[in-house]
Amino acid sequence: MPKEKASKRVNCDIRFDNNPNGIFKAGEAASGSISLTLTQPKKVRGICLFITGFAETFWEDKVPHGPKNKKTKAQFKGREDFIAQKSYVVGSETGSPLDLATGTTHYYFRFNIPPSAPTSMEGKYGHVRYLVKVALERPWKYDHNFQLPFTVLAKTDFDENSANMKKPIKMEDQLRFYCWICKSAPLMVKATVPKSLYTPGESLEVLLEVHNLSKEDVSEIIVKFQKVVKFLSQVQVIDSTQLYAENKLIKYETIEMQRTSAVARQTNENFEKHFLVGPITPTEDRQSKILKIGYEIDVLVKPKLSPQRIHLTIPIVIGSVGAKTEEALEIAMSTGVAKLAEGLNRDQPTAPPPPYAENDSSLYPLSSLQQAYARENSSSEE
Repeated sequence: MPKEKASKRVNCDIRFDNNPNGIFKAGEAASGSISLTLTQPKKVRGICLFITGFAETFWEDKVPHGPKNKKTKAQFKGREDFIAQKSYVVGSETGSPLDLATGTTHYYFRFNIPPSAPTSMEGKYGHVRYLVKVALERPWKYDHNFQLPFTVLAKTDFDENSANMKKPIKMEDQLRFYCWICKSAPLMVKATVPKSLYTPGESLEVLLEVHNLSKEDVSEIIVKFQKVVKFLSQVQVIDSTQLYAENKLIKYETIEMQRTSAVARQTNENFEKHFLVGPITPTEDRQSKILKIGYEIDVLVKPKLSPQRIHLTIPIVIGSVGAKTEEALEIAMSTGVAKLAEGLNRDQPTAPPPPYAENDSSLYPLSSLQQAYARENSSSEE
């Protein structure tokens, strides 16, 4: 690959029509313009326009490997494409080189975002990205690449009038404590939410019923409203060997945490906890095969002297019905897309990224996997 080189003689400005923030809903049409300015003639094979939308997952872990099943570092990666459009506004992939004249030239583009496209997001172990890229192709030297990220907000098809969405959800469990062969009366806990579907701006109410018939005090109950992100990989890489194997990584992000007061032995207590649903990414468990977003209420009951615990989990569905433009913008920025935009210097050429497939038998190039993982780790530590 030719060495990356900056140039002050080429400037490319990519803009969306009537959408300065570049935020779109799935299913919408997007249009824009490309203003290319040259201070001197430039020989190119063509000017290529890429519209891409994709999800990628990547992480490392140690897995049993070899004849002795020794723990070995492995890398995992998955990829799924939602938009993959390529066209030439000037020239062609097989055409002869041509000279671009000095001055500013304007080009225009338009494309449709699939109705099933997932919401943009940036994370340590995966992302969903959408990009408009312009490449001044010069196979004999280096390409000039310019990129503009844009944000997509997924459509959510949850029916808020559905009877299932309006039903209360209850989870309960009990715990008995032992002293030698003696068994205590139970500690019983029930958690209830009045419905399963919520939208930004609503209050999520959690009701806790504690019947402590035991002789063990409860020090506290921790209630979390948390995001659950599932990353799935399609390829496992050990050294230079690639194996086609599905793996899963689940990460939890606490949105808000609340605690109750203590519950004394042989007493009953009721608690109410309220969580305000902010402008967060909606539940997405159908849009992408390799990156899924969900939410839940997590309840942890902690007896004072016993290491035993009661753990209850209630799944919650977050929709996006009635989200305002300001809320949508906050959602987009909270996913890290702003950071991605800052990292893409549109005024400087960049070397083209490694190809998606280096050959027919290599679905994911090892070099690309290592670079992606290192890049995500370094950005998360800044």
